[in-house]
Amino acid sequence: MRNRWTKEEAWAWYKKQPWVLGVNYVPSITLGSRELWQEDTYEEVMVSVRREFDLMEDVGINSVRMHLPFEVWYHDREKFLDRVDNFLTELSARGISMMVIIYNDCVGFDRPADLVPPKTSGWQPYDIGHHGGHKANPFVGEKLRKGWIHWDEPEWRPVMEEFLVALIGRFAKDERIYAWDLWNEPGNSNRHGMSIPYLKRCFELARSLDPIQPLTAGVWKYPENFGVDPDEDVEEIGRVALDESDIVTFHQYSNIARVKNVVNGLKKEGRPMLNTEWLNRVLDNFVADNLPLYHQEGIGSYSWGLVAGKTQHFLPWDELWKNRDLPLNRWQHDLFDTFHTPYDPEELALMRKLSPKNNK
Repeated sequence: MRNRWTKEEAWAWYKKQPWVLGVNYVPSITLGSRELWQEDTYEEVMVSVRREFDLMEDVGINSVRMHLPFEVWYHDREKFLDRVDNFLTELSARGISMMVIIYNDCVGFDRPADLVPPKTSGWQPYDIGHHGGHKANPFVGEKLRKGWIHWDEPEWRPVMEEFLVALIGRFAKDERIYAWDLWNEPGNSNRHGMSIPYLKRCFELARSLDPIQPLTAGVWKYPENFGVDPDEDVEEIGRVALDESDIVTFHQYSNIARVKNVVNGLKKEGRPMLNTEWLNRVLDNFVADNLPLYHQEGIGSYSWGLVAGKTQHFLPWDELWKNRDLPLNRWQHDLFDTFHTPYDPEELALMRKLSPKNNK
């Protein structure tokens, strides 16, 4: 078992990597990427995906962050991993790496009657007009109910561990994987500290597999004066994520002043940093403000979205519709419409200018 990387080890690794100009990628033709990984739809989806790879190459994208669904792996284990392998081969041929997300606390609030994940096939149904593609989603502003995950069920924890072992075990020495994002937004969906023991277990398990890639879990929620008042810190589960991670990853969708405060607060960790989720034009979080900052500071960047599609990430989070003072006519995420027309050509021009692919 390897230990958490020292700060020196983390920086030695980071300095060998190109600056990340990445996106969180969901194929436009799929609902949350489910059809990408299903056996019966994989090849058809890949036809569309390859066209979107062309867009990435044109812009200078060199990495994608993607969630790999436990529900598909559960029913189709080795074949699922083979499809991931093939996908990585196609990405790598274009000079694009992948940051893999394994688990997630940004989830729905209802515990299903049948805990066995349904085996899905074909094209998945979706609801028009909702961020995420479903009326029931984590973005509605729920304040009371707590999100549910399979880790909450003791009998399912060994199976969840198997998923991590299968993924990292297969690709632990694979340079096509940039990093392992073990847990997306720990504590979200009103879970707060519920996932702390699971998060710690995941880091322990992942280290036992001795991956060459860094392990991380991103912080996403900050007290009001974080980065201004040195005594203010993230909540407990965020602190666990920071203290376990080899590199610092974080999310920030606010205006540039708030972004700079958060960056300032996280610099004290003394480790390489990547913002693995940003771009929310509705909340004044823009490419023109954020990208130069991350480039100047050497902070890796994964903005949210590429092509607007079934998951409808270009729409505001559902809870934002309640605030009619917001500029709700702006796209929240994504860079291209379904016809591959840029939302804002100036955003793409800036990406091309800063991309390491264009500055060799």
